[in-house]
Amino acid sequence: MGLMYTSIRLKDMKESVQFYTKYMGLKVTGKRSPIPYEEVVTLEDKSTKQRLNLMWYGKKCKAYTPWKQDGVELDHLMFSVKNAKKAYAFLTKKGAPVAMEYREFERVGKKMVMGFVKDPNGIWVGVRSEIKA
Repeated sequence: MGLMYTSIRLKDMKESVQFYTKYMGLKVTGKRSPIPYEEVVTLEDKSTKQRLNLMWYGKKCKAYTPWKQDGVELDHLMFSVKNAKKAYAFLTKKGAPVAMEYREFERVGKKMVMGFVKDPNGIWVGVRSEIKA
């Protein structure tokens, strides 16, 4: 058994594709519309091969439900980066709302830095790196 992909529902496909490709470094690997009034864009991280499906449903789609503004349908996505402090500063400078300030902590004897911003849909997106001694 293995994780194949993560899918998230969107308010705006264009904003979401821009956020995940331009700012988080993912690449568009596919676009499809499996059912009427549904749009799916598949993104992939070139280093980990993890896939993220961006899902948008029009009001006439049989899978449509009203958008929830709180973003709790998915807890968070975590990206491993070389320097979380710099990545966090970059994302907030680009206008990503702060979900949780970055912080330093220790886990299993390793010093880490982690912070969270919100994507255009309100979903928490984390950046994390290990602090090299």
